[in-house]
Amino acid sequence: MDTLVKNRELPSEYILNSLQSPIIVINSIKKMIIYCNHAAEIFLEMSGRNIIGKKINNLFKDDSYFVSLVDKSIKSNRNINEFNVLINTPKKRTSVSISISKIENNNNLFTIILNDLSKSFELSKQYNFEKSAQSVTSLVSMLSHEIKNPLSGIKGASQIIQKRTNIKGKDLNLIRLISNEAERIKKLLNSLENFTDDRPIKKKSVNLNQILRSSKDSVDAMFNKKKINYLENYDPSLPNIYGNTDQLLQLFINLLKNSAEAINKDNGIIKILTRYEHSNLPIKVIIEDNGVGIPNELKENIFDAFVTNKTNGKGLGLSICAKIIHSHSGTIEFDTINNKTLFTVMFEKLKK
Repeated sequence: MDTLVKNRELPSEYILNSLQSPIIVINSIKKMIIYCNHAAEIFLEMSGRNIIGKKINNLFKDDSYFVSLVDKSIKSNRNINEFNVLINTPKKRTSVSISISKIENNNNLFTIILNDLSKSFELSKQYNFEKSAQSVTSLVSMLSHEIKNPLSGIKGASQIIQKRTNIKGKDLNLIRLISNEAERIKKLLNSLENFTDDRPIKKKSVNLNQILRSSKDSVDAMFNKKKINYLENYDPSLPNIYGNTDQLLQLFINLLKNSAEAINKDNGIIKILTRYEHSNLPIKVIIEDNGVGIPNELKENIFDAFVTNKTNGKGLGLSICAKIIHSHSGTIEFDTINNKTLFTVMFEKLKK
């Protein structure tokens, strides 16, 4: 093993290109970029040939504070680290942490390392989503166990009363109502327990476009009194996923129902679209509405059980969505911009 390590040298460029953080190397005399890794190309949304050779103040002409940090590091000949600096790329404006340092044994070269803080936020949202999926499982399991025992006692007592006493008329109907409602609650708990079952769910090849059309029709029927305009744009070449039809229907009915409930005006719009993007989770479903939006205080825990801003809501809809998505190895992101709420659900494509 030691011999292999000694005899094999990995090119430094190979190592730098494997890193997730954007890295730029500049010549401090002309302040010209002489190197950038693949992550820098992705971050700036430019090819290396369009980055290398440019002066740092020309490439980042709208980022005077960032350029001033580079100048300060070069003039003072010392390393500078700064957190939460706004950077403009051709298509977005994002916050980054910046590390500027001189390359040892070469006074003319400085490295600039950028860490995209928006990715850290996405990872935080992903963690909260997975945490919520696990919390609803534990919660339902505990509640089901605790409720079923007294429920069985209530039903049993009502049946004994019916047999032992000569009850008629309204009193008999009330006793039967107690028994029937206890049985109904028990069935509801049994259905909720399906979400606490860690055994693999039955899956098959599923077309999400068909699932979404059916979900939209169901929700449209529920809210037919509201004047909601559904704008549907389905990718006809969308690959299938490996999923459970019933659970996926429940997932998208819940999301569309949330959108419909958030709309309290006559010109309500719900956009539903599917598309394929080259990534780890390439199948994307986007649902957008122009409702009241998500309050800032709820955003961090939006997928937790019992978190809701609805007057009569129970706060289980999105936590159940989290559980279903988690069981399909997918993920979900959300955003609220100008009272428009957007949910993006992502899945793996079906492997052949």
